Amino acid sequence: MKALVYTNTLELQYRDEPKPTPVSGEALVQIEAVGICGSDMHAYHGHDARRVPPLILGHEAVGVVPVSYTHLRAHETP
Repeated sequence: MKALVYTNTLELQYRDEPKPTPVSGEALVQIEAVGICGSDMHAYHGHDARRVPPLILGHEAVGVVPVSYTHLRAHETP
């Protein structure tokens, strides 16, 4: 999968990353869009010790759950 990776203060790389493998009870979401917020920008500028590179920033995602998982409810497993 393609990802914009925070690699160092004021540095990003657009690169291929391994596709995640869901475990029991999880679904792989096809991300359509993602946003970054102020805390991501603090990390990018080197002002957040909690976010250590390399790291894929952005936790405000919009995506689609594939049809193979649509039968799941929050408490069920595949």
